[in-house]
Amino acid sequence: MKKKNQNKKNPQTKKPKKSKKICYEEKKYNNNKKIYMKKSLYNNGEEKDEEEENEEGEEYEEFKIKLSMLYFDQCDPKKCTGKKMERLGLLKEIKFSRNYGGILLTPNGKKICSIEDHDIIATKGICVIDCSWAKFEEMHLDLHKIETRSLPFMVAVNPVNFGKAYKLSCSEAFAACLYLGGFEKEARFIMDHFKWGEHFFKVNEELFNKYKGIKSQDELKQIQEKYINDELERKQKRKEGDGFEDFNEDIKDDDNNINNKCENEDSNEENKEEEEIIDYDLFKNIKIDDNDFKK
Repeated sequence: MKKKNQNKKNPQTKKPKKSKKICYEEKKYNNNKKIYMKKSLYNNGEEKDEEEENEEGEEYEEFKIKLSMLYFDQCDPKKCTGKKMERLGLLKEIKFSRNYGGILLTPNGKKICSIEDHDIIATKGICVIDCSWAKFEEMHLDLHKIETRSLPFMVAVNPVNFGKAYKLSCSEAFAACLYLGGFEKEARFIMDHFKWGEHFFKVNEELFNKYKGIKSQDELKQIQEKYINDELERKQKRKEGDGFEDFNEDIKDDDNNINNKCENEDSNEENKEEEEIIDYDLFKNIKIDDNDFKK
C-alpha cells in the first residue's frame, strides 16, 4: 500500500542570497585560519563584480588589528554590534586588566584619537567598553596606567541611535578610531559587515576630512568646537528658514525610515544594479539637541 504523500515532491530549498561583494573572508589561507580582507575591495577604491572575479586568483590581505571588547551586559545582545563582530570573529571579549597595552576607548579619555596612535593600534590593538556611558563611573575601573582615548564629535548612523551626536555603536567606535589612526581600509572593512555601515562615512565625511592626519590635540579640539558652533548656527537658520514650530518632531519619522531601509535592504539587494546611495534628505530635519553636543 502506498504511503500518503509519497508522490509529493520534496519542497525546494531556497538558494542563499549572494552578496554583491565579499567583505568578510575567514578561511584556511596558506594553512592558517585567520581573517582576510579582499584586496580588490579596498585598494584604490575599486570594486569588482563578484560574478566576474576569479576566486582562485583573488588576493587577500590579512586583517591584523587586534580588536577586543569589555562587555557589561547592559544592552540587547541581538542589537549589539560588538556581539555581532564577536560572532564573526572580528574581535574577542576580554576581562578588564590594568595592564592592557592597547587603546581603550572611553567617554573621557586622556587624549582624542589621532594619527599619533598609529603604532599603538598596529601593535597592541583597540578595545571598546560596551556599557552605558551614564553608568560608566559606576564601573570604578582603574584606568591610571592604560592609554585611554576619546573620540571627537561624530554623528551616529546605527539604527538604535541614528542621528545622535557621540552615541556611536561599538562598530562605529572601532571604525572611527581606526580611520583616525591611519587605518582607513580596515575601518571600512569593519563597517562593510553592517547594512548601514557605509553611511557612517558619508554622514561624517566632512568631519573625517577635517580630523584626518591631525596630531595636535589643541587643533583637534579647535576643529571640533568650530564644527559644533557652525552646526548650531546652521540648525538655527534651518529652524527659522523652514518655519518649523517644533523643529525636532520629524526625527521619529526619520528613525523609522532608516530602520525600514535597513530591514528591506536584503529583499531588494538582488535587483539593485547601482551602488546604494543614502537619502541625504533624511538629514535636513535631523534631531540634534543642544545637549547632544556635550559628552
